[in-house]
Amino acid sequence: MNFSKLKSVRELPALGLLLVSCLWLIFALPSFRTAVNLGQVAQQAGLLGLLVCGESLVIITGGIDLSVGATAALCSCLAASRMQAGWPWLIGIPLAIVAGGAVGYVNGVLITVRKLPPILTTLAMLLFLRAVTNIATASVPYNHIPEPIKAIAAGIWPFVTFLLLTAGLAVMMSQMKIGRRIVAVGASESSVRLSGVNTQAVLRLVYLLCGACAGLAGLLMGAASNSAQANLADGYELDVISAVVIGGVRLSGGEGSIIGAALGALIIVVMRNALFLYGLPTEQYGLVIGAIILIAAFAEQARRSRDRVATV
Repeated sequence: MNFSKLKSVRELPALGLLLVSCLWLIFALPSFRTAVNLGQVAQQAGLLGLLVCGESLVIITGGIDLSVGATAALCSCLAASRMQAGWPWLIGIPLAIVAGGAVGYVNGVLITVRKLPPILTTLAMLLFLRAVTNIATASVPYNHIPEPIKAIAAGIWPFVTFLLLTAGLAVMMSQMKIGRRIVAVGASESSVRLSGVNTQAVLRLVYLLCGACAGLAGLLMGAASNSAQANLADGYELDVISAVVIGGVRLSGGEGSIIGAALGALIIVVMRNALFLYGLPTEQYGLVIGAIILIAAFAEQARRSRDRVATV
């Protein structure tokens, strides 16, 4: 086995941390390994993971999307309101995905055409969407989600959806031309543009996919709790970005993978579940998650230093 090559795998620290954490919890905490708890972990990981998959695409290009949580809330309420009004539930799923994709596309247009900074564009979109959703719903939740939608969002099914999406995007990033272009844009957009690639179209597609993932996640979140409401996924932006960073995706773009980001989502959910089972106050969760993010930052720093030494 080539250990030097193995050490260069960006996902290795996240995978190691996840395996060690799960093994420790399985043997040290009996309540963790119960079927009910593992089912809840799988469900929560699936819901968060859908957001993380889309966000990782954006961050690999060197951008950022702070509006994923607000997009999820808007799409959840939009789809739930239409289904509550009598629309078939089969329309609710594509409606949420298309609405999320539309929001993401608007972000992409503002960033690529108007040349607005991604962080400011998506922050403004976050505030705008939260306000619009609050006004449109009058802060009243939609509690009549069709049973088929609730069945899709129950148990391990969100986790299955998350795994399928992760696999599909991973294949796209590794085997398809568009995936290689996404990584290349993050590494050096100007170089890719000079090679004849329409980098603006690539970026718009990435933000569209991120929004579509958020729309699907929002629909399932609302269905899982049988309550699509304006404050759905409030504050999830930090968890999503944290998961991407923990998974080894470089914030400046150009390096990272969907699988690594997916591992980061699993780590976040497993750690939060462990802290809950150990009875720690929620106010202290940030100490552990923050420490994990710092460990990921140090791992990235060590990796970059090793790469510089290797090229000398």
